[in-house]
Amino acid sequence: MGNSVVTINNLVKRFPVGGDFFTALKNVNLSLEKGEFTGLVGPSGSGKTTLLNVIGGLDSPSEGSVTVLKKSLGETSHNERAELRRKNMGFIFQSYNLLPVYTVFENVELPLILNKVDPQERYNKVAQAIEWVGLSDKINSRPAMLSGGECQRTAIARAIVHEPTLVLADEPTANLDAENSHHIMKIMVKLNKELSTSFIFATHDEKIMDYLRRIIHLDDGQIINDEQIDRPKSGS
Repeated sequence: MGNSVVTINNLVKRFPVGGDFFTALKNVNLSLEKGEFTGLVGPSGSGKTTLLNVIGGLDSPSEGSVTVLKKSLGETSHNERAELRRKNMGFIFQSYNLLPVYTVFENVELPLILNKVDPQERYNKVAQAIEWVGLSDKINSRPAMLSGGECQRTAIARAIVHEPTLVLADEPTANLDAENSHHIMKIMVKLNKELSTSFIFATHDEKIMDYLRRIIHLDDGQIINDEQIDRPKSGS
């Protein structure tokens, strides 16, 4: 397991509801290797976003162990988890989460500023990430001037500008039409191949599933099927 990116053993996640608890994840066991292109799929409420949030250190396990990039999340402080996310992870949300007063360049640059990257190197990395997603002509535009697809591409550039080991994407194509969805998935396939970045998607979008090389089916907080896809339909 030398190349393991995520190792989860007997994970249980409960949330308080009224005077009781709702169990969102039940005895989940999962291992993901470096360079995987994996989807967590299942109906709404099946636990896929919760699992993604636990892997990202945004939620803590109620029981069980979660090791991400060789760090046991149950034994790390809030600050250590924040540092792990900042340096080694990228996040893509369906709501984009762009800062409206910042340009495309400034939004993408933010993770590098937080990681105290040298200004010249920062400029080069941001320009490269924006070129990756095909937005070089929009580099000085603000989010309000962009289409939904362009906002999502900006969010992807921000997620990958520091070349993270692991990218977590929660319904990244939910607000996009088919053309933009395929364009964005092809960008991520390219990143996965060229940088060996591991991707984990939470989705129920058929358009994403065509690109996945592993599909983990969840229902009612449990993994009910885990399948490797030899040849994705997209030919990626």
